[in-house]
Amino acid sequence: MTPLMVAAVRGGGGLDSGEDIDSTDDSAAQIISELVAQGAELNATMDKTGETSLHLAARYARADAAKRLLDAGAEANSQDNTGRTPLHAAVAADAMGVFQILLRNRATNLNARMHDGTTPLILAARLAIEGMVEDLITADADINAADNSGKTALHWAAAVNNVDAVNILLTHGANRDAQDDKDETPLFLAAREGSFEACRALLDNFANRDITDHMDRLPRDVASERLHHDIVRLLDEHVPRSPQMVTSAIPTSTIMSPTHAHLITHPTIIASAKQQGKQKKRQKLVTGANTNLQPPTGATMGTAGTIGGSVNSNSTLVGSSANGVASVLGQNPTSPKNDVTANSIRRKTTAKKPTVPSSANG
Repeated sequence: MTPLMVAAVRGGGGLDSGEDIDSTDDSAAQIISELVAQGAELNATMDKTGETSLHLAARYARADAAKRLLDAGAEANSQDNTGRTPLHAAVAADAMGVFQILLRNRATNLNARMHDGTTPLILAARLAIEGMVEDLITADADINAADNSGKTALHWAAAVNNVDAVNILLTHGANRDAQDDKDETPLFLAAREGSFEACRALLDNFANRDITDHMDRLPRDVASERLHHDIVRLLDEHVPRSPQMVTSAIPTSTIMSPTHAHLITHPTIIASAKQQGKQKKRQKLVTGANTNLQPPTGATMGTAGTIGGSVNSNSTLVGSSANGVASVLGQNPTSPKNDVTANSIRRKTTAKKPTVPSSANG
């Protein structure tokens, strides 16, 4: 371990302990600056672990030391013997101060992979580190990145029953039915591991319970094998929330927000928007028809013959009122729809009654 590594490990608490990151009382941070000025190797690694000084600052939650090292030009994405970067180390240590510093550093690779393919987001979902999952997604980490076994962050969150991460990932558009190398979905893993709350969250978001794994087993089958009877009942009986509940629970401002662009293409959102559009168009047409088809002032309803072929030529419309017309058409006279029909007929008929020959009066 080099003197710079020792200084990184013994660095003051900085952001992680609530201290001022620029405190002049922090002798360890000052030592780091002095060692760097004297030419200390920033990216030297430990023989056993392959960790750099920045790895150690992250592992021991030394936010001030991490900032000094980055300011001096330390490699933000150096990997240890397992492939972990300083960001992986910060997530694993729940070192929020170092995590935020690395997140704001433009050189940091948010999708760096360990040797087993684990990304920082997958690690945060697996370890249930509060707040880090959403911060990584907001910083544009790949939400559907998979490790070497094909498991995404949602797979791992479901497996360990990290329901908060499950909901966050689904809200931001994670693939709810992604399959790993064994064709297992997040719902399948949740059912196998007994993650009841994660199962319910996935079902609420319309996860497909009929996708089988490479052994042709359903989530229900594996839950039954593991004696997770509560999950078996859930899979048998659970009814997802209706589309109305889904869309009403999501504000329009959220759907149109750039950070939630995936909601614009969500099938439920699209279907709801189309239905609302049809209803508005229908309402507009009906309102316009009732307004435009009012009879002229002083006009009266006369007796009509057949109407444009819509009624059989042998039929005769009896009566001079709209009710008579509607009764022949087999419709409800009081229906608003028939008001439009009657008004249309009213225009086509003459306002004057036909003249009766005098001989007929005799």
